[in-house]
Amino acid sequence: MEIQQLYYYMELCKQKNFTEAGYACNMTQGALSKQIRKLENELGITLIRRNTRKFELSKEGEIFLSYAKKMTGTYEEMLKNVQKNQEIKIGCMPVLAPYHFARLVADFRKEYPDIKLVIDERIASEIQENSDRYDFLILRENMMEDQKKFRFSPLYDDKLCAVLYEKHPLYGRDRLQLKELKDDVFIFPERGSGSYEVFYKSCEKAGFEPKIAFEFPQANTIMSFVSEGVGVTITFSTVYREAKCAGVKMIPLEDELHSVISLFYRKNKPLDYAKKQFLNYVREHLYT
Repeated sequence: MEIQQLYYYMELCKQKNFTEAGYACNMTQGALSKQIRKLENELGITLIRRNTRKFELSKEGEIFLSYAKKMTGTYEEMLKNVQKNQEIKIGCMPVLAPYHFARLVADFRKEYPDIKLVIDERIASEIQENSDRYDFLILRENMMEDQKKFRFSPLYDDKLCAVLYEKHPLYGRDRLQLKELKDDVFIFPERGSGSYEVFYKSCEKAGFEPKIAFEFPQANTIMSFVSEGVGVTITFSTVYREAKCAGVKMIPLEDELHSVISLFYRKNKPLDYAKKQFLNYVREHLYT
């Protein structure tokens, strides 16, 4: 019996659904089912009744769950005592300020003062080039070139919107299609930032190649150029709300374009106590 199997079983009991539990454990429903079968075969008992329409533990499954909680609790207490002053290195693209990630980090440090977080903020391409340096990566999912090597936990999902200046012909619209801006000049984030690629590919998907006048690393600078009528831009609604300035307007796109920011970690690197606590803390405080 492996300690990880206990965590799988506890997650299944929490979710009461193999598909949802598999997603939370970053594995397929079939792989999770095999792990539970292994546990049952080793114990020689049935943990889950499979002949009912709803999720139901057997009597033995209920007893085993209580022991699983005790054993993982003891395991984590042991790790906490022997793995003090741990350091976690995070490669992070520079777009998290609007999502208040700093608040989560501050709260985590209060709860786990012995765990040091080292956050290296770089453009997405540089993070991927140096991914071996980090324990976790925070990137947009569509920017991760080799997802098969990583497990991931979604953090934020945001929709794209258009941002126009007051004198733009479409300024009064409530919604528009991205292709309606094909003749406009765009102000974009800097190339390699992650957002640049998302925005550029969105324009290509809408049927045109954007004419880019300027590229800037800061959203506030982009908004200031749009407000002066130098060009238009597209961005994420959360980013706009944090960086908006006078003379610009956010208009939702009918294209329903969006991008997911996730926390990535390598499949072939086991997580020690500190990293498990960080991962679990992020999951719990983003979905509650």
